[in-house]
Amino acid sequence: MLADRVRGSDLLGELESLLPELTGSADGSWHSDRFPALRHVVVLGDRVSAGATSWTALAATATPTTREPAARGEDPAFVLYTSGSTSRPKAVPLCHRDLVLNGFHIGERMGVTAADRVWFGSPLFWSFGCANALMNALSHGACFVLQEQFTPQDAAGLMAAEQVTVAYLLPSMVDALVGAVAPQVRAVESLRTGATIGRPEEVRRAVVDLGITGMCNVYGATETYGNCCVTDHRTPLEVRVTTQGRPLPGVEVRVVGADGEVLPAGEPGEMQVRGRVTPGYLGDDDATAAAFTSDGWYRTGDRMVVDDEGVVSFVGRTTDMIKTSGINVSPAEVESFLASHPDVVEVTVLGAPHPSRDEVVVAFVVSRSADLTAADLIAWSKDRVAGYKVPWVAAVVDELPRTGTGKLARRTLQQDAADLVTARLEETA
Repeated sequence: MLADRVRGSDLLGELESLLPELTGSADGSWHSDRFPALRHVVVLGDRVSAGATSWTALAATATPTTREPAARGEDPAFVLYTSGSTSRPKAVPLCHRDLVLNGFHIGERMGVTAADRVWFGSPLFWSFGCANALMNALSHGACFVLQEQFTPQDAAGLMAAEQVTVAYLLPSMVDALVGAVAPQVRAVESLRTGATIGRPEEVRRAVVDLGITGMCNVYGATETYGNCCVTDHRTPLEVRVTTQGRPLPGVEVRVVGADGEVLPAGEPGEMQVRGRVTPGYLGDDDATAAAFTSDGWYRTGDRMVVDDEGVVSFVGRTTDMIKTSGINVSPAEVESFLASHPDVVEVTVLGAPHPSRDEVVVAFVVSRSADLTAADLIAWSKDRVAGYKVPWVAAVVDELPRTGTGKLARRTLQQDAADLVTARLEETA
């Protein structure tokens, strides 16, 4: 179901280019070998393909007395897709009651009220958007200001024009704003609080260089309704840049060792979360069983420390998940996609540190063609997969390094990946 056009985007035309069967259907019936599960296309607008159904025609077939049942608090409101340790993304249902409660408590930590104007400049499809920023604004009755496409200049202009008071920033946004329009952002005197995901230097830059004095540091996952730990906007800056705050009301956290035993305060281990967590992965009981303990604790896969006062600090990850600009990316998922390139014989994907994105996706491929270049592979990827899954840098190699037992030499690959990122940063400096 889609609109035929949104502003300057010809959505129906783009669909027809992917699905030419739509325009070639004489009687409205068609089948696509490329998208065999797709059966119906409904178009909202004046222009309708021969093989599609208009919204007006579909609505005319409905029974006028049909009413949707009222949703219950425990019913799913969203289903978000998140990368896991396997190549297949997992479907994460998030329920009405917990979405509202979690968004409200996030806003309380940030000091949000009905008088605020909340700016958001990244896609809403992931938990930072629809489960955090959107629910925060709605539960407080605040104005929600959406940036259609982020550029630092447009963002600074919109913030000023709308007299924004709250900003949700990714590390890459902080870097772009500081580098291009810091004086303009600091001049928005209404801007006082916000939330960001990143290393201490990124949180500090948002406060010091952009003048967002109440910027909060956050931690969470899609499975925990976005953020489950948030610093208070009134907390001293040094605490906000080095910790992710206390768990939100209604959320429990604990840190466990490799044997599953709960560790005392101050000792690092895997953090587990209970309370407002997803009821489980949709249609995937095995993945649910692997991600949750028998008594309902969600295994985050992140190494954390909880101090004597219950304040949480991020240490690192216990899994190979890549976290780029706050979004989880599964190496296995990207490897599976890149392996579909006709010239790729073997591929491995991993994350490498980046100064403003936390990590970036790095790919090493062995090609059967001497003509395939890293630039070709990246360009091919951009047309076929979400932008945050596209390798930030890639290398075509003769063979992947291996240990004496035939396993991939991951330590060597990690260093090679870091070197590739450093080289690209130096080239673009």
